Amino acid sequence: MNIIHYSKNGKFSEEILENAKDVVIAIDSQCISVHQVTLPKMSKSKAHKAIPFALESQLLDEIDDLNYTFLKSLTQNIWDVFVISKETLENIENQLFKVKCNPVAIVPDFMLLPFSEGNINYYEQDGFIKFRSATNQGGCLASKNFHALFADSNLIKADFFYSSDNKVNIQTSNSPKGVSGYLSAWRIPAAIALIALLLATSQIGVKNNQLNKLLLLQKNDNETRFLALFPEVDRVVNIRAQTKQNLSEAAEKDSSYQNDLLGKLSSEVMPNSKARKIIFENQMLTLEVSK
Repeated sequence: MNIIHYSKNGKFSEEILENAKDVVIAIDSQCISVHQVTLPKMSKSKAHKAIPFALESQLLDEIDDLNYTFLKSLTQNIWDVFVISKETLENIENQLFKVKCNPVAIVPDFMLLPFSEGNINYYEQDGFIKFRSATNQGGCLASKNFHALFADSNLIKADFFYSSDNKVNIQTSNSPKGVSGYLSAWRIPAAIALIALLLATSQIGVKNNQLNKLLLLQKNDNETRFLALFPEVDRVVNIRAQTKQNLSEAAEKDSSYQNDLLGKLSSEVMPNSKARKIIFENQMLTLEVSK
């Protein structure tokens, strides 16, 4: 199986040949966020509609600009959700369409790491670590943050490989290949599922704690960057709404400062006129005015 990586810069790790077969596209984990959502008991279709709104406060982009891949957890009423921007995913699919390549799967790269209960499998490169912490959980962290978060975990270095047991496959809803073109069938016998559920139950508390720590770490990082950009803000309440508000206020101040300067120059140079434009050329300042 030929694993071709897609970077956060929008580039493939190697050229995809026309009509290439047995290709797996591994999307950089930095392009994808992974979440667990607990919902009341409801149908799959209703859950799929509800999950984006349940995640809205955790997402920096508008929910309509994102693509969601839903996986029902073995734990009752819990969903694993992969979120990626529609723009990124459509860019991948457009490039594949041009070379007539129908990949076996499009997956987050951390899902190509092995998973073993009680261990954290990881791959390190260029100061970042891709890791898999549960069946459908993982991501990418700076090396320092990774080792701080999983200091008490059993860490195992691993490499990427694709298994036919993989049940994650990301696609856009309007993909011309349709669901059957990307999603491979996945059926687990009831007896195996029940055993897995019983084994997994004891790990839920630990995994949820790790996920909460990971989410808190990312949240703190986002807030630190926000406060660095807008030091006049005392407290972060809703980072997306506050960002829009501060950008709007900055644009108004810029316009106001410009108008104040033009007004001051008008009153000093030609009191009965209104300055429209300032031109500084060849060490000469020229003021365009209108009466």
